[in-house]
Amino acid sequence: MRSITFLALCAASAALAGCGGGPNPGAKAEMPAPVVTVGNPVERTITRYEFATGRTEPLEQVEIRARVSGYLKALKFEPGREVKKDQPLVEIDPEPYKADLAKAKASQETATADKAAAEAELIRADAKYVTAKNEWERQEKAFKQGGSSAKEYDKAKGDYDESNANVKANQAKIRQASAKIDEAKAAVRTAELNLGFCTITAPIDGIVGDRLVTEGNLIVGGAGNTTLLTTIVAVEKMDIAFDVDENTVQRIQAAVREKKIVMPSPGEVPAEAGLAVHGTDYPLHGKINFYDNKLDPKTGTMRMKARFDNPLPATGKRTLSAGMFARVRVPIGTPSKAMMVPESALGSDQGIRFLYLVDGENKAIRYDAQVGMLENGQRVIESITPSKGSPRPLTPDDRVIVNGLLRVRPGATVEPKK
Repeated sequence: MRSITFLALCAASAALAGCGGGPNPGAKAEMPAPVVTVGNPVERTITRYEFATGRTEPLEQVEIRARVSGYLKALKFEPGREVKKDQPLVEIDPEPYKADLAKAKASQETATADKAAAEAELIRADAKYVTAKNEWERQEKAFKQGGSSAKEYDKAKGDYDESNANVKANQAKIRQASAKIDEAKAAVRTAELNLGFCTITAPIDGIVGDRLVTEGNLIVGGAGNTTLLTTIVAVEKMDIAFDVDENTVQRIQAAVREKKIVMPSPGEVPAEAGLAVHGTDYPLHGKINFYDNKLDPKTGTMRMKARFDNPLPATGKRTLSAGMFARVRVPIGTPSKAMMVPESALGSDQGIRFLYLVDGENKAIRYDAQVGMLENGQRVIESITPSKGSPRPLTPDDRVIVNGLLRVRPGATVEPKK
């Protein structure tokens, strides 16, 4: 057994020695060139866009609150349904306000009667005044001529003064009665308004929210801490509010000045929008009609709003609802030709996008890429720059590595496959 083991070890040593034989015992086996997929850039006619994200906002939003206090008698709306302007929504018990109106009307009638009585009394006072004045004037003339005594003169003068005072008193009563009539009319009008406020109608067209109070509860109306009953948001049109950085603002404004953007009307810039359900499409078309008056110094962005029609379809609900997340893009200029490559062809190195081209010797050459918009998985390449050299455009004859980037090193030989 020892002899057999010794012979086996000798045979293994001889085999290992033989592996290192040959003309160059220290040479390493060469790694094969990595296999990569290459393709040619595609030239397409595209429209360049500026992109942003935002949320939908209603043009109008109203909180429905009572203007008078009372017990909630009826809710006349279905939550989540569309309502029309002036459609009845809420009814508060009107009976106390009917009583107030009746009381106010009675006060108005009393004031009117008081004025009529004062006017009649004034007529009598005027008649006495005329008689007393004529008698006093006669007595005054006779007294001066010695045909009347001082007693008769004084009595005539007193009757005249008393009748004059009665006339002025009755005139004052008429003015007071007139003021009471005006006050009563105001009370009647207030009572009529309060009675009308017992029925709350929709101030705008829109979708009504949930019922926040149930029937039978006491509603606090007027001003201050009033009871919120529900809300209504307008839905016929919808704004999408979004923030863009300073550079994007300047590019849009420059495109407007250079007339690259065709504005439907002064101050309005075309915009397109899409929701999550639309994927990468932008099927909604609207107009940017609001720019904030300054950039936010904290974020370096400016708030914009684009307005979109939101029609009611034959079946189902409208496309846009308040608070939805939306994507917005603004077309910059007219359609133009551009070179595009698959997004998979691009790598990133500390924020710098790059791609590899394969030269005539099948070597991978790295180029930093100035990229544009992404459309259907294809990225616009504005220009490419080698490590040493000037930028140049991508051409249809360039061979771009579209798959296998992780196996490629700058200047390494690759095995390109279509």
